[in-house]
Amino acid sequence: MDRRNEKPALLIVDDEVSFRESLVLAFEDAFSVSVADGLASAREKLRDRMHDVVLLDIRLPDGDGVELLADLKSSRRMPIVFAMTAHATVESAVKALKEGAANYIVKPFDIAKLKRELAVYLENRSLQSRVDSLDREFSKLAPPFVTTGAGTMKEVVERTTQIAPLDIPILIRGETGTGKEKLAAWIHTLSGRKGEMVAINCATLPKDILESELFGYVKGAFSGAVAVKEGLVERADGGTLFLDEVGELPETVQAKFLRVLEDGIYYKLGDTRERRVNIRLISASNRDLADSGTAFRRDLYFRLNGLTLELPPLRERREDIPLLISALIKDANFAYKKEIKGVSPQVLQHFSNYDWPGNIRELKWCITRAVAMAASERLELSDVLFEKAQEEISFPEKDMDFSIPFTTAMDNLEKHYIAHALEIAGDNKTEAAKVLGISVRSLHYKLKLHQM
Repeated sequence: MDRRNEKPALLIVDDEVSFRESLVLAFEDAFSVSVADGLASAREKLRDRMHDVVLLDIRLPDGDGVELLADLKSSRRMPIVFAMTAHATVESAVKALKEGAANYIVKPFDIAKLKRELAVYLENRSLQSRVDSLDREFSKLAPPFVTTGAGTMKEVVERTTQIAPLDIPILIRGETGTGKEKLAAWIHTLSGRKGEMVAINCATLPKDILESELFGYVKGAFSGAVAVKEGLVERADGGTLFLDEVGELPETVQAKFLRVLEDGIYYKLGDTRERRVNIRLISASNRDLADSGTAFRRDLYFRLNGLTLELPPLRERREDIPLLISALIKDANFAYKKEIKGVSPQVLQHFSNYDWPGNIRELKWCITRAVAMAASERLELSDVLFEKAQEEISFPEKDMDFSIPFTTAMDNLEKHYIAHALEIAGDNKTEAAKVLGISVRSLHYKLKLHQM
């Protein structure tokens, strides 16, 4: 609901009827006023409606008004609260202000002065809201990467800002976990397109379902098609369609998608009616689609590859690792209500030397898990459970046992590698498949093969 033209909502919480009514008369011209005579009724009023201002008596028949302040502190948007009392003490004032009251006033008070003070508080909140809104809009335009702004990522950021407004297809290349979808979302924001960005990972859906997800279908197109389905191509009209792992598109779908790119034309499954869309296509792949060994149409490849952006793996941007660690700890602290301050020098050195085959996604899982398990304010090697995992997938040359058949050694390496990916992903097989750079179906096959 748009509240910009509404009066601000004021809740008066006081058990004295005459005093409460005098406040209603004083404020009803400038506020939408509601009243409560105790904690229980105040909580009910606050559940029913979001209030901008609360005038709260500290002494109430059913409890201490500061209890309500504690409730409001945990709410999504705390109102401006003026605590009121006829029995002022330093202790009660400190307690109320500590719990989030904007001011503490002693009865009787000058109502005209109170109205002026509330007007100032509301104006300040309005200004802060506008500043926050501008900050959010600005943050959308800022690069979505935690980076020092130097090294390989500097070129990515500069090139992205140059080509994002150009209405041509973009192919993002990079290893699994480097942030290809984040980059695509930033390009969409900078493009100025009014529609939404619609994303799909082509590797996560069976081939027979992928086509209907992209193009939709009409009622009766096949058994089970009991209603018209909107496809992702249709939903992205006027905006951006992001195809992650585009190399997994079946050949039959590739031919149909070429028509979308060349003429903006597509057909729903089971329909003969031509439909038109205006989409900006961004695709991504963790492999070289131009390789003749891939089953990818050359003509579609050249249409997708209007411009290419290369996202470097984390091992090629080690200068960003300390900043990434700080940002990921901050996110994990918020998620798990922790107050981890940072990592030990040993952890930082270990993280900086490690090659991160799963890239930022692997680092995120490692930090998230460590923060969840940490007992102190700083992450130690014992928290990250990383040394053992790395040793498990290492084969130092001096310890190699060449009496083991080559196929057995490779099977063992694959098992350790998969186990490490599952540990990184918290046993989430979809995330583990992303870390490994394979499809979920392939991962399930290998788990069954190795009896894992």
